[in-house]
Amino acid sequence: MKKLLPVALCAVLAGCGGTHVVDLENEREVTAMQDVMELEYRDWEKTAAKMTDSMLKSNALTGVSKPVIAVADIKNDTMQRFDTDILVKKIRTTVLKSGRAQIATNFTGEDTTSNKTRNIRGNDEYNQSTFAQKGTLVAPNMSLSGKMIQRNLKLSSGWFSSTDTRVEYYLQLTLTDLKTGLSVWEDEQPIVKEGDHAPTW
Repeated sequence: MKKLLPVALCAVLAGCGGTHVVDLENEREVTAMQDVMELEYRDWEKTAAKMTDSMLKSNALTGVSKPVIAVADIKNDTMQRFDTDILVKKIRTTVLKSGRAQIATNFTGEDTTSNKTRNIRGNDEYNQSTFAQKGTLVAPNMSLSGKMIQRNLKLSSGWFSSTDTRVEYYLQLTLTDLKTGLSVWEDEQPIVKEGDHAPTW
């Protein structure tokens, strides 16, 4: 009986844990997601929507004939390791779906297939009529660049309470007209969180 007690206790403790898969199509489940100090799904969704809305409402894309945007480096200058494409992909997708601009994937090296197929042009193993002709690639006329930065502030929470931290994240984006080199749209969106276990270097 004594030997069974630790086994039973382990089973109970294991049952208290587990994984819950959040249904991102369920608004109630997304709203009820546990809050964290790091950047997460809701932050990406909300910030991407605000930035895209700001860009499209600014009429920056109307000043260029047939806008083609190349996404430059979006620098992650926070205390976390993540790929900024998590955010930028959402912005790009929304802009593309709006029909207001196209995205140049070949120019920034994101899509290497275009160049690879042109490098084997003339290879006798391939039907030459299936290759894209010379002079068909479209160069970008706009560039989207920016960075995500983080600032930690210690908060005094009383004599007997542990010190919390306010974490301020800022996404800064700039849209540049490549013909003139001038910025045609800029915006900054903050994401502010307060609590403990703040991300640090």
